[in-house]
Amino acid sequence: MRDRFKKYSLGFFITMALCLGAGTSIAQPPEVAKKEEPKVDEGDPTFFYRFSQFLIPKPEVTFKKPNIRAPGPDSANFPNSPYTLPKGMVYFETTPSVAGKSSGNPRTYTTPTLIRYGLTDDVEFRLFTNSLTVESVPNRAGFSPVIFDMKIHFWDENKDLYLPAVGMEILLQSTFGSSFLNTGVQPSVNLLFSKDLIWDTVLEASVGLQSGDIGLPTTGDSYEMTVQGDLTTKVTERISLFVQTAYNGSVDPRFANNILVGVGGLLNLTETITIYGSYNASVVKTLPPYFTNLGVAFAF
Repeated sequence: MRDRFKKYSLGFFITMALCLGAGTSIAQPPEVAKKEEPKVDEGDPTFFYRFSQFLIPKPEVTFKKPNIRAPGPDSANFPNSPYTLPKGMVYFETTPSVAGKSSGNPRTYTTPTLIRYGLTDDVEFRLFTNSLTVESVPNRAGFSPVIFDMKIHFWDENKDLYLPAVGMEILLQSTFGSSFLNTGVQPSVNLLFSKDLIWDTVLEASVGLQSGDIGLPTTGDSYEMTVQGDLTTKVTERISLFVQTAYNGSVDPRFANNILVGVGGLLNLTETITIYGSYNASVVKTLPPYFTNLGVAFAF
């Protein structure tokens, strides 16, 4: 009797163990469900995003929370990035600047201001102006003309083929809003490039054609090549440093024709605010000896 009890009790416990194991495995979620991460809350769509959807409806494009680090302010350095703002995002960038006095140029104070708006993820509408401009000897002050600008992102960087990201920017200087330094309607076009390098370093460059002496009184029609480049290294998540150069001005006409080399940096205060500045020296004796600025950018 005792042997029969041991025999049946052992079988009973084995059967119970198998049932419990099967029940536990059934109760567990599938492997895919365990790896699924919670969705990031992007918040409510802004007015600017809803307005962009009204202008160019694209239901498959989702709202992206404003972030000044992606793609970053264009006013911080000379070449503009080929990357455009996400649909509906707005950047406001203002950069008080000083150009030194030379034999043929007075010391000049300007407040370059750039407003950027993402019409789509690959097309950006922009308004640029040097805004309030003050010249010394002779002393005069006024507002510089507004420049209408469109930037188009062609493609991202292809790391397998070592090809850079490419974009294009088309500018048209108008006579609107100008109280002096009015040089009439002047177009400009630039190709923009960006390539990731080692050690969190990015190479940016641009090359294009610009109306001659843009930003200065001139007669006749002429065009000249402009070239800009910079190397930017991310030191920390908040701080980046760069070296840069410009031949015949920047992409946005922030200063008169010059050949400059300089250094600068960016500090990301928050996800939506960045401050930046640079000092740049001229390599041409007859042109302004330096160009320096300190600015701030906001994302909306």
